[in-house]
Amino acid sequence: MRTRCFEARAAAACALLALCVLAAGGCSRKSGPAPSEQAPPPLREWPQGRAAAVKITDQLLLSIPLQFVRSAIDPRAPASSPASFAHKEAHFAFFLPDFSGYTLANYRNEFDENKVEVVYLHAGDPHEAEPDAPGEYPPNMLRRLLKDQLNPDDYRDMYGLRCYKGRMLTDRLICYGRRDESRGEDIMLTTLVPPYAEGVTFPQMQARYFSRRFGGVRIAWRTHVRNLPRWREIDEQIWQHIEAWNVAPAAGPGAAPQAAQPPAPDTAKPR
Repeated sequence: MRTRCFEARAAAACALLALCVLAAGGCSRKSGPAPSEQAPPPLREWPQGRAAAVKITDQLLLSIPLQFVRSAIDPRAPASSPASFAHKEAHFAFFLPDFSGYTLANYRNEFDENKVEVVYLHAGDPHEAEPDAPGEYPPNMLRRLLKDQLNPDDYRDMYGLRCYKGRMLTDRLICYGRRDESRGEDIMLTTLVPPYAEGVTFPQMQARYFSRRFGGVRIAWRTHVRNLPRWREIDEQIWQHIEAWNVAPAAGPGAAPQAAQPPAPDTAKPR
């Protein structure tokens, strides 16, 4: 049975404990944070070096310079998938007109019209390139869209692309064309067109497609719609970066060559 004496002692002990906690907090504030907790000095330039290599396919091991990786200083930005992920993916960005990387000035602008973002680069299924296979192989995507969503007779040729208007979604164009003549590969991209819907303040275009390169990869990139005339230059630069950053061992003399590319549908060729 508790007595008044017991309760008084307990109250005194609680008061003493609270006083000790306050005192400890006061001491902590007076002495300041430990050296290990000091805030890092402000950055004077974008970090240099390269991000950890990401294995996209057996033929593509990507080591991206940090100047093209926003997550180098911004933890909110998507980083490349860690090595433990079964399905590995890389992201990077650059800026027009000279294809340069991030700086301490430009990375804060979420709506920079000069920015080109590679939304994803990951392994694809090599069978996507087979006729009528599902996936993101441009000739197959075009056949499906012309059958279900696009009007084959409602198009215009621009910037080396054939751009179709949708049957239902009339605020955008679906464009198709040859992106790499030497490899026989095509591109599919979507671009918004004016008048833009209410609330659209940063209209974008986005390309996405499957390529047989490096054993088969899927890629998607986006930028402001004003850069549509430069789509080919942008796409070529992306692949130049990928080739330059690939640190996978070179294939030996016995490696199997890439399969020949099938021709694109006749309906896709600009006249």
